Amino acid sequence: MITQRRLLHLLTLVEYGHFGRAAEALNISQPALSKSIQALEAELDVPLVDRKSGGVSLTVFGQVVAERSKPLLTVEDDLRREIKLLNEHQIGSLKVAFGPYPSITCGYAGAARLLARHPGINIGMRVSGWNEVAQQVQARTVDLGIAEISALQGNEQFTTELLGEHVGRLFCRPGHPLLSAGSITPAMLFEYPWICPRIPGRASAALPTDLGAAGTLDPLNGDFVPAIEIDVPMHLDTFLHASDALAISLLSNMESALLAGEVALVPVTGLALNAHYGFIYLRNRSLAPAAKAYMDEVRALEAEIRAKERRLAEQFARHR
Repeated sequence: MITQRRLLHLLTLVEYGHFGRAAEALNISQPALSKSIQALEAELDVPLVDRKSGGVSLTVFGQVVAERSKPLLTVEDDLRREIKLLNEHQIGSLKVAFGPYPSITCGYAGAARLLARHPGINIGMRVSGWNEVAQQVQARTVDLGIAEISALQGNEQFTTELLGEHVGRLFCRPGHPLLSAGSITPAMLFEYPWICPRIPGRASAALPTDLGAAGTLDPLNGDFVPAIEIDVPMHLDTFLHASDALAISLLSNMESALLAGEVALVPVTGLALNAHYGFIYLRNRSLAPAAKAYMDEVRALEAEIRAKERRLAEQFARHR
């Protein structure tokens, strides 16, 4: 049988020109090398080397085999190197789709941490509506999704892992009428337009039937559609400065603006708008090492976010 090993033996024999020296370089016995070359000659039914007292030389047949063998062995070496580097996360590619909120909490930040450790990895990232992320995973246009997972519970196509279950809060501009209204009831919040991405039916079930100026419910799936719908909840303080709108976000996302006095936390209780997102990937598709390494970074980041949310909740509760 023509094997990569026997071809390597032939090329090594050519390189050293002597059975003894070639066998030593290959870390095998000289009889074993001689037997390997004879087996290759028997398989091809032609002589490959001329054996002389001072060494060996290639026959015309051996020259052809040697020339053809070099590219084959180079491909094998390259393949082994690629696999080794891929397994060590030094190279590789990863495509991830984020829902709106996880994109700014852990999605991009996790990618930055991964690249700091493994700069050879190529990463493609996109932000979509949370209900579109699973579709992209299913279509294999991305390797991994991070989005709302409640609608996928029980779906055998996917594996999901809960990451973030953070408390969503309402924010407004300093000087907003609500801040001077005394005790704020949940009903008062719906007198103003809300700014946020679409909220899934799981969370919108906590909202009243009459949403007033805040937004509407999608009759097809029960999603909350805010009066001001945005794809990615970034720069919310910019929206709040010139209006009486209320924005939904996490304390950790609004920390800088809160500490700078650019936005204010609406002091209300009795309204549950929790984020509930996690990893989404196909159950029958193996994750690449780069994807697993990225997931580890995101898990660590989410643990930090949970701790930060607890600290900020205590800090701003004292300031009320």
